[in-house]
Amino acid sequence: MVVMSAVHQSRMFQTLLLRPSSAGLGRVVLHRLTSTTASSQQVSEAVLEEARPATEIPGPRAFPIVGSLPFIMTDKNFDSKRFHKYWASLIERYGPIVRLVNPGLGAVVAVANPEDCEKINRASTDQPQRTPLTSLKHLRDNWTDNYFEKRSGILGENGDEWWRVRSRVQNAMMKPMVVREYLAEMDDVTLTFMDRIQELQDKHGQMPDNFQEELYKWALETVGVVALDRRFGCLGAPPGSEAARRGEELISVVNNLFSSMAALELKTRVWLLFPSLFPSYRRLRDNHTKLLQIVTEQVAETVALLQEGKAEGDMQLPGERQHSVLMKLLSTPGLSQKDVLTFIMDIVFAGIDTTSHTMAFCLYLLAKNPEVQRKLQKEVDEVVGDLQGPLTPQHMARLSYAKAVIKETFRIFPLTFSLARILTQDLVLQGYRIPAGTNVFSLNPLIGWDASVFPRPDEFLPERWLRDRPLGDIHPFAIIPFGAGSRMCVGRRVAEQEMYTLLARVVQRFTVEYHHEDLEQLTGLVFYPSRPLRFNFLPR
Repeated sequence: MVVMSAVHQSRMFQTLLLRPSSAGLGRVVLHRLTSTTASSQQVSEAVLEEARPATEIPGPRAFPIVGSLPFIMTDKNFDSKRFHKYWASLIERYGPIVRLVNPGLGAVVAVANPEDCEKINRASTDQPQRTPLTSLKHLRDNWTDNYFEKRSGILGENGDEWWRVRSRVQNAMMKPMVVREYLAEMDDVTLTFMDRIQELQDKHGQMPDNFQEELYKWALETVGVVALDRRFGCLGAPPGSEAARRGEELISVVNNLFSSMAALELKTRVWLLFPSLFPSYRRLRDNHTKLLQIVTEQVAETVALLQEGKAEGDMQLPGERQHSVLMKLLSTPGLSQKDVLTFIMDIVFAGIDTTSHTMAFCLYLLAKNPEVQRKLQKEVDEVVGDLQGPLTPQHMARLSYAKAVIKETFRIFPLTFSLARILTQDLVLQGYRIPAGTNVFSLNPLIGWDASVFPRPDEFLPERWLRDRPLGDIHPFAIIPFGAGSRMCVGRRVAEQEMYTLLARVVQRFTVEYHHEDLEQLTGLVFYPSRPLRFNFLPR
């Protein structure tokens, strides 16, 4: 499961490439108070008054109607599959702040340092605004028979409607006690995955070209455990079986949703005039229909089973669990059944590609850095030993190096390209006054690759994240893969537990190797690996 915010942030970054800008070069305005008794509000007003206008922020030249689109499309650094390299070239050319003018939609401001990222977050702590996924919101707002009642869920809303749902679902998803109760079931899924890896290794001598699909199945099974209180049974299921077919269908639906949404979000909004004329929109609608049907059926089946057990006085949840996220959501005052179904859809949608891509990059980094892998194996050997299950919260608490490995993976291979906000008040960044209503975003991957923020940035060094910070202090807003504040990813705790569990089980049983061309990240709705994951998993 993962990063519910991931699809928002990546979508923001992608569409912003078609939102160009104007400007001249400016310098930071330094303001010094002459009165030590001035209030913080007076300081803010004084700084705003002295700041330069946002129109002076440097960036590609803008023209009427088309903005800076001509400059972007003719830039030799522009590559639709490698947007991060284009943005890196802009920051290198113009400095730590860049303004782009989007044809018909206004200006966008991007920054590339942790201090500005912190300012953006702290200026938007009260119901922070974020550009929604336009295609998803349009689809749900115009659904047949007004099924969604123009409520598109936490992926599509801002303001009071977003908070109405978010404030009610976060207790079920983010309480450590509840998430820990799913650990044994997640671990059981992961142990099944380890057997599947061994089977593939024995059969092919390495992982087949479609190994990413196996990671999708692992992610789907863990999503099912949390969101639907059930396993789909697709991991290792015989080809052509009902379980295999069901899992493959759902993974295909989610992959098609990601690809069709990326196609719509990446381009100009001409499709909004006549959506049904565009193949990508029709594909989005068709796959969204399938996902709604699947989730509705699965929720109904789970609820029926749980209520049957309750009626008999013996309601049994898997393992030793006392809580069910699904049943808690369905019994939460202020949430309708449609609210819950929409939220479960979004968990499934956001929880397959995201976590599985992150773990693909993590395994690659371990394979390319055997000394790190050996250190991780040592920790797992000491904490877990040859235990086959179940892992416990006590094990998780002691896997400090494993957690550092995941953090360092996010630094080198981030899942999304930015943390995005729509300002609700004027804000000064780099000496420029950015007006309320402006789309601003922090280019956190560029921060992660910046030698002035992270020494030796080209090296995979999980040690930098350990408690004693051997490579120096790390700014708390330098790497925030799950976002921050009240819009932090609602699935963060679940996603982290999934990843730590998989990491521990992989290195407990295997040594991972990779002997092919280097992987890089390519841009979709979220970043994804550029090549097949032809890993070797050698039994220890």
